[in-house]
Amino acid sequence: MQIDAIVVDIDGTLTDQNRVISVKGIETLRRIQADGVIVSLASGNVLPVAYSLSTYIGLKGPIIAENGGIIYHNGKIIELFDRQLPNRALEHLQENMAVRELFTNQWRRTEIALKKPIDIGRVRELLKGWDVVVECAGFAVHIMNTGHGKGTGVHKMAQILNIDASDIAAFGDSDNDVSMFRECGASVAVENASNAAKAAASYVSPKKCASGVIDGLHWLGLL
Repeated sequence: MQIDAIVVDIDGTLTDQNRVISVKGIETLRRIQADGVIVSLASGNVLPVAYSLSTYIGLKGPIIAENGGIIYHNGKIIELFDRQLPNRALEHLQENMAVRELFTNQWRRTEIALKKPIDIGRVRELLKGWDVVVECAGFAVHIMNTGHGKGTGVHKMAQILNIDASDIAAFGDSDNDVSMFRECGASVAVENASNAAKAAASYVSPKKCASGVIDGLHWLGLL
């Protein structure tokens, strides 16, 4: 399989369950990039966070933030969605149940993120009929426009890089990584991944978090 680029989730994939980033994982991504593979981060977090992390790691690939809602590359920000409908959905939820927003919502431009724990079944029930998607990540619940997802972000990334999405390999751990797995030619779920992520992955690593990423890179023949 030809792999021109890899795209890696951050929380629970490049970090551990306490959100502490793996130094060995960072070193490995730098090595892969030095070997000529484009390395990108794809996160449910906001662009300022993903941009900072990518910059300090030293990665050069496009940055996918807000679950594919925003792409950053070479000084250009591309917004694929907006927050108008998610905002209205949040107001509807607040009228009918107790919800807690992530403080990073002040920087979000394309979606809404809610703190866990939360009754996601109740959220989905209240938003039934709305043109939105309610998706779980390891550390938050995201309310997005229909069609919004990491898969859409990866599709745009492939267009930006002028490569086929089938030549991209994805790494992740949560339900919100599933659309990215389906978009890419190969995908790796780390051991601590959700059942949905494991079911969608080409390969499920027996190792957790960044150790699973490194194992997946070996599986792909990139190490």
